[in-house]
Amino acid sequence: MNLQQLNDLDLNNIGGWPKAAKLVLILFGCVLLGGAIYYYVIASSLTALTQEQSKEKELKAQFESKAMLAANLSAYKKQLVELEQLVDTQLKQLPNTHEVAGLLDDISFIATDNGLKLNRIHWEAETPHEFSTELPMRIEVAGTYHEIGKFTAAMAALPRIVILDSFTLSHGTNSDIISMSMLAKTYKYNGNAGGQKK
Repeated sequence: MNLQQLNDLDLNNIGGWPKAAKLVLILFGCVLLGGAIYYYVIASSLTALTQEQSKEKELKAQFESKAMLAANLSAYKKQLVELEQLVDTQLKQLPNTHEVAGLLDDISFIATDNGLKLNRIHWEAETPHEFSTELPMRIEVAGTYHEIGKFTAAMAALPRIVILDSFTLSHGTNSDIISMSMLAKTYKYNGNAGGQKK
């Protein structure tokens, strides 16, 4: 089939075309039809398949992590109970409103029991925080080095949390006597847990 024969082909009379021309036209039509089917049906399905495969991977990873959590659920529950008990124990070490006055008595007793002269205990302004309120008090005592050491050790051994901060030491008139001013901080819980009340 040559170029002249191609020019003589009549689109209105496809049945009269030579077999080679018909075959080329059929192949061209099949290629167009196949391309259209691929573009409109298969390509979108392949995109959807790729998306679903990536979702499947994500869901498998989520399932595996949740399965691991579920397998350890009893251990987590046990750990949660232990943590709640620990928090309750710690909260019980914070004085409630009724115990603050008793804490002052304890500090006075510890000072006099260790031979210190208690010059002053003065409450300073409370500082509220998210879960607790800071209760600072300024304490001024005078005594020997060893008496002050015993006093601070006894303060640290109190059943309630008391933090000693901002120490100032100075010599008195007698060379053996040391005056100490400190800020002692305790806290009260701002909620109701472990039997603690505001």
